[in-house]
Amino acid sequence: MEEVVVENRVPAMRKVLIVIPHYYGAGNGFYGSTSSDVSRRVKALDRVIEGLHQSLGSRQAFLLRLQQQVPGKGNGLLIQANQFLSSHVDIAVCTTGENHLVSGLGTPSALFHHLHTGSEPMKLGFACHQVLRENLGRYDWYCYLEDDLLITDALFFTKLEWFVKEYGEETTLAPQRFERTLIQPAHKLYHDGSVRPDFTEAWQDVTDRQFLESEMFGLKLRFERWPNPHSGCFFLTAAQMEKWVSMPYFGDDDSSFAGPLESAASLGIIKTFRQYKPSPQNAAFLELEHLHPRYLGEALKFS
Repeated sequence: MEEVVVENRVPAMRKVLIVIPHYYGAGNGFYGSTSSDVSRRVKALDRVIEGLHQSLGSRQAFLLRLQQQVPGKGNGLLIQANQFLSSHVDIAVCTTGENHLVSGLGTPSALFHHLHTGSEPMKLGFACHQVLRENLGRYDWYCYLEDDLLITDALFFTKLEWFVKEYGEETTLAPQRFERTLIQPAHKLYHDGSVRPDFTEAWQDVTDRQFLESEMFGLKLRFERWPNPHSGCFFLTAAQMEKWVSMPYFGDDDSSFAGPLESAASLGIIKTFRQYKPSPQNAAFLELEHLHPRYLGEALKFS
């Protein structure tokens, strides 16, 4: 019997657009985009794209039974899995010039759109904003994700939807980034800690409704506003994206928060919304993995 996949019939499947800026220039710089390790960079982007489809996408199946015990034959009866959690995911990888590694990816090209831009390398993130704007009205979620951030939580958007419903469209929730290893005293490190209180006070007042508390699965959850809002990503509902686009500063390429890379991911968001992150005691509530370790075992070493 041939393999059968039962199509997802859930009518309310969310539609998600994820735009990824990707640049590669050989070197030994601070950013992953200037790493000298080509294979590591290719592997990271492969994992990011594949992880989005495998953890969040709709092509997930449950093996109900094997019809025949014949390895390698299409003899399995599959039914749709996670249809109440999964999403229709479209991914756009934005590059500039020939400074990219897209041609070396192992991920099938049908799983993402490669968008060539004429952007300056350091302002590639702002070009991604325009891609999001051009797709207004087509998606439920509009997302920006640096090319070395891996999402593996199938409940990721379910949690984001819960947060917005709980606290309103004027709030956004950013995930905590982490790095991991087994050769340091800390096996997992959330590295976007606080900075000087005045670091972002020109754009956000973190003392305004600084803490939010709720409960889920019998657990007490706490969220807070941080002077360091950066997570290398953002996730906006359709209504939030429309609000941001309507602001006079949208598209101004303001790079005054740390630099253009950080500003593209964070500055417009904190100008427009009250941004929260999970507090340290429940940091894993919303998290993603940083695949270019910068702290654990690198800047932060234990004797």
